Amino acid sequence: MSSVAALGVWVLAACALSAASLAACATPAAAPDAAPDGDAAPALVAEAGAARYADVGAQVVLDGSASSGAISYQWSFGDGTGWDTPRPTPVAQTSYAAPGRYGAVLTIFDARGQTRADRVTISVTHPARFVPSQSSSVAVLPGTALVAALSADADELTVIEQDAAGNFTVRFRVPTCDEPATLAAFGEYIAVACHADALAIHRRDGSGPPALLALPTGSRPHGVCAQGTALYVALQASGQLARVVLEPDGRPRLDALLPALPDARAVAALPDGRLAVSRLRSPDTQGELALVDPAGAPTELVPLALDEQAGSDTELGGVPSYLAGLAVSPTGRELAVASLQANVLEGAFRSGRALTFQTTVRGIASFVELGAAPGDGPREVFTRRKQFDNRGFASAAIYSAHGDYLYVAMRGNRGVERFDVLAENQSGAIPAIGWAPEGLALSADDRFLFVDASLSRELVIYDVTSFATTPVALARLPLVTDEPLAPDLLVGKRLFGDSEDPRLSRDGYIACAHCHLDGEADGRVWDFSDRGEGLRNTISLLGRAGVGDGPIHWSANFDEVQDFENDIRNAFGGAGLMADADFAAGTRAQTLGDPKAGTSVDLDALAAYVSSLVSHPPSPHREPDGTLGAAARRGELLFASSALGCTDCHSGPRFTDSAFLAPNAPRLHDVGTLGLGSGGRLGGTLTGIDTPTLIGLFSSAPYLHDGSAATLAEIFTVRNSDDRHGRTTQLVAGDIDDLVAYLIALDGRAD
Repeated sequence: MSSVAALGVWVLAACALSAASLAACATPAAAPDAAPDGDAAPALVAEAGAARYADVGAQVVLDGSASSGAISYQWSFGDGTGWDTPRPTPVAQTSYAAPGRYGAVLTIFDARGQTRADRVTISVTHPARFVPSQSSSVAVLPGTALVAALSADADELTVIEQDAAGNFTVRFRVPTCDEPATLAAFGEYIAVACHADALAIHRRDGSGPPALLALPTGSRPHGVCAQGTALYVALQASGQLARVVLEPDGRPRLDALLPALPDARAVAALPDGRLAVSRLRSPDTQGELALVDPAGAPTELVPLALDEQAGSDTELGGVPSYLAGLAVSPTGRELAVASLQANVLEGAFRSGRALTFQTTVRGIASFVELGAAPGDGPREVFTRRKQFDNRGFASAAIYSAHGDYLYVAMRGNRGVERFDVLAENQSGAIPAIGWAPEGLALSADDRFLFVDASLSRELVIYDVTSFATTPVALARLPLVTDEPLAPDLLVGKRLFGDSEDPRLSRDGYIACAHCHLDGEADGRVWDFSDRGEGLRNTISLLGRAGVGDGPIHWSANFDEVQDFENDIRNAFGGAGLMADADFAAGTRAQTLGDPKAGTSVDLDALAAYVSSLVSHPPSPHREPDGTLGAAARRGELLFASSALGCTDCHSGPRFTDSAFLAPNAPRLHDVGTLGLGSGGRLGGTLTGIDTPTLIGLFSSAPYLHDGSAATLAEIFTVRNSDDRHGRTTQLVAGDIDDLVAYLIALDGRAD
């Protein structure tokens, strides 16, 4: 045997051809031998081929024939299998039994025993068998080069078109129904669900006015999606799912109202014909999805587990809340839920561990396996739940065409994260997209990502073919004809929803909107004991006009919206919107101290936005014409009677006597609801509670300052056994029902 041949045999025996051994097996290049005809031997170059997709169990052909200088080849398939010895052929066949990203390695050998290696990624997924339809503020219109997007503040629908040259332009923009929330493509139409109790049906070519369907009064439509021959609309305030069909001329008709779950928000079609509906604000024990069968089978509830771990700088415990975005994989095997996780388990009173800026809320994605066969699901796989570090609220999500990537919008952080579903890790990010990313869409070929930067008033378009470098915006197209908000209100609304600005929040976690999405309450009871307060039930900001109802908070510890500068600097971990010198001057560093108003343009803009929230949504518990029903009328008489004494505190058009009797001296009432966890007021004694308005009670459970009443009925029974909170012990069950019927009908409208 020649010395060259012996060297080749030694190299073949020594190389265990796996990705880990490539470096050891690639011997240094030597000067090529002369070929028999005197020409130089070709360079030794390994070419494993281009990355590709394959279905689970399908035959995969690996072809290294583009390599040069080789006399033999050896394949390692990346799943622990491969060729034991080199072969003269560059072509191999294999299959993969489970989804994953497999690094198949080709090693080639020349006549001198030198080796070279190359790796090709095979992304293995279950077959794409389902075309998702899910509620979003932006959607690609199937079979076209069109993308539709909404502006909630401007009440407009914009359709974007990609022309033959590949450029994106606005094709048309038209008015739609008031307060649009989400849209869905439906054949030749675009359906828009609007909070103002309407569904608008637009022709996708923009011709003619939209056909409007009035939905139940006060139902607050939000999510809309298509399933089969019908549209389904989540009615947030009434907890129902409306089934809508189109007449031959395109006019919508309400076909049925199906029970779903409270606070119904996002909706998505499932492969089995059912609809998934998210509960925006969860109970403290679990997040919740409802699976609604249009055929009438019982609704199935899918829980998202309470995470019981202690908070740290990388993860936290708590409950999934603000379930704002649903995404179904094209494989039809799983559903992703974009939300935040609220740490309701910790605080100085609850656990002895004070909440910090990084242990209060965190953006998450939860995964629900839908099951490949009956009985397999659906169920959340809790171990797959992804917490996004330095991110506060995941507001929307969408899968890639193979279901191997999940794009997740981070509303407060102005960016999008790409999560590798197969490898279960983050795999790229797009920062600085714009203010408040609200919705996502992908082109059918996965090339273009469309992001609704709602408070930048833009649809931002990216080529996401590769994340080798951070994608840059290809286009930023306007979504409004004219800016609908005054300049200070737009600035204030942006600041209210933002957690990326270090003046507002440290490390991107907390924004005002993360507890007050859309200005409402999050339904959480937070432990603020370390702040000198106690257990505090989040109060809705809607209708209060900032300080329009008097002092702010249950303990009346703020007298101006600008006092939130203290929360920004402390609980949020932000640097503050005020200059440090201004904050330190006089008694401004104290709430109820010297006025902060007028010291910071941005802080004043934030206050202006909060003060602009002057109305409540209509109650769904009124008659269709907006009047009180019979039970509510009886309850109104009870409420107004001197025998109960409700109006002793809940008086006037705002149903409150909240006020400062003297500087820093608010009117507080001890109505017997103070308890061990009630804590203090500004670090001192809590002598009573500020009287809250009763308007909007229908959407603000739980009740009382510490959330200790799950229902309004409990306020008058188990939480008022000594008649200190109105004289209600003499009421019989029917009276309680009538009183509750009146209270849940209060929405600011005159009766």
